[in-house]
Amino acid sequence: MAKEICSDCGKERKPRDKPYTKLKVGGSVCEECANIRRAENIRNLENVILTTTNNVDGYRVVEYIGIGSVEVVIGTGIISEFGASVANVFGGRATEFEIKLNKGKEASLLKLKYAAFEVGGNAVIGIDLDYTEFKSNTIGIVASGTIVKIEKIV
Repeated sequence: MAKEICSDCGKERKPRDKPYTKLKVGGSVCEECANIRRAENIRNLENVILTTTNNVDGYRVVEYIGIGSVEVVIGTGIISEFGASVANVFGGRATEFEIKLNKGKEASLLKLKYAAFEVGGNAVIGIDLDYTEFKSNTIGIVASGTIVKIEKIV
């Protein structure tokens, strides 16, 4: 078996260590370095701006990178179905469905931020959210928009 070396810190993986995380572009990293990368990515994602408009006030687009599109599929589950049925009988709101749709929307927007970050964008403009229903109580959410690089207007 070939030795596995962390491409960030150079630490050699020992047999009792967790498997190293494989990187998209060459190499792999130990658990500690993978956690550092995740924390940096989360900080970077906080700086990615999302908007349904075609511009961001106070900024100008300096580069159009491309169209980004991500998908999230969520199951509604039997409890949500039962709650929705009861709500329909009494004319109430199906809050379990609302919660699941909101979580799906948030997950799709986070994935869109990450897609922009991965290709060097710091904003996604013109975002559109589409929802579709599949068989077996499954809902799909598609988030798409134009990934751009923006800079503050001085």
